[in-house]
Amino acid sequence: MTRAARLLLGLTTLVPSAALASLPDLLSLGPRSAAMAGTGIAMADDWEATYQNPAGLSSSQKKLSLGFIYGGFRLRIDDQPHPLSNPAGVQIGASVPLPLGGILRDRIGIGLGLYLPAGVVNRVSVPYPEVPRAVLLDSRTEVVSVLVGMGIRLPLGLRIGGGVLALAALVGDIFIRPDGTGRITTISEEQLTVDYAPILGIRWSPPSERIQLGLTFRGASRSSYLLRLHTELGDAIPLGLPLISFAGIAQYDPLQLGAEAAIRISSSLQLVAQLAWKNWSDYRYPIEPATADSPKLPEPGFHDTVVPRVSLEYQVPTPDLVQIKLRGGYFFDWTPTPSTQQTDDGKSLLDQSRHVLSVGLGLSLRSKVPLDLDLFGQAHLLSPGGRLDGQLFVGGAALGVRL
Repeated sequence: MTRAARLLLGLTTLVPSAALASLPDLLSLGPRSAAMAGTGIAMADDWEATYQNPAGLSSSQKKLSLGFIYGGFRLRIDDQPHPLSNPAGVQIGASVPLPLGGILRDRIGIGLGLYLPAGVVNRVSVPYPEVPRAVLLDSRTEVVSVLVGMGIRLPLGLRIGGGVLALAALVGDIFIRPDGTGRITTISEEQLTVDYAPILGIRWSPPSERIQLGLTFRGASRSSYLLRLHTELGDAIPLGLPLISFAGIAQYDPLQLGAEAAIRISSSLQLVAQLAWKNWSDYRYPIEPATADSPKLPEPGFHDTVVPRVSLEYQVPTPDLVQIKLRGGYFFDWTPTPSTQQTDDGKSLLDQSRHVLSVGLGLSLRSKVPLDLDLFGQAHLLSPGGRLDGQLFVGGAALGVRL
């Protein structure tokens, strides 16, 4: 058998690994929300509201922000190191109120949020199916995320908003055929597409604004890929090979519903509590059969989860020219994977519940130089006792300009 035939037969045994959830779902979008354990449904009022709750954009100001994120994984599977690419990327955000008059004056705002991973648009790895992997952590920070939203302020303290989360997707064809000299050549045709998911939100607060209540719905979002391998070798190989498809979901955020209350305990201290439900039971195996005759894929058996979050923001007493805020929070990310994880029948999709601690600092200049500097750090500690264990540490900073 020729080398080309062995290569093609080897390709049929490979399946892309599972890579779930976008960076906003892992860390949140923006430094303030990330520092406050991913909360913001009831209080985010700039470009971070594009993910947290677009209703908050109704009270946004003109602002442009640029930041970066960097972190490191320390994971082990079956007590052996499990190397992953460290999360690294750039965040860009902008928000602006629409300059309308009459009854619409100061009532409508729009926002844009971007996460651009360093060096890639979307990444999918291809291990053998029996190889265990960290299903909710592999490559999840390596896909471009784009969010746009709009918020509208209504009477009686109500605000509503809507937007979309767009994830990069990939489709293409690979042709293997002989050229005019009989040599086997490969031609690849690929293009980027976009998968969209809706984000809808509502917010209410009394005139005193001592308490703010918010509710956000996020539709399931998918970053899919589809690469079709066509073999047109004629007499160059004595085998008839079928169309082989490498298809599946590179990134997946489940449908989720979050409710949050932000309570101003004093003029300088705010307490935030959130509860979010994630519809992981709707998740299916992350790849599709490679050929029409491939065996049936197993069911992952994921279950729905509830994620509690709590955070604090304290404004330090300072002169009028500067404003300093200290932030911190905690959330528990319950794993959706079955309680019994085996190595056969597709149970190589490993995960573990995470305890996440977050801290941050906000510094705003109130002089003629209207700058905001925000810092955050998060520590993701996997619960002990499973085949997968370890930690993820990540931090970031953003510089914003109030226009």
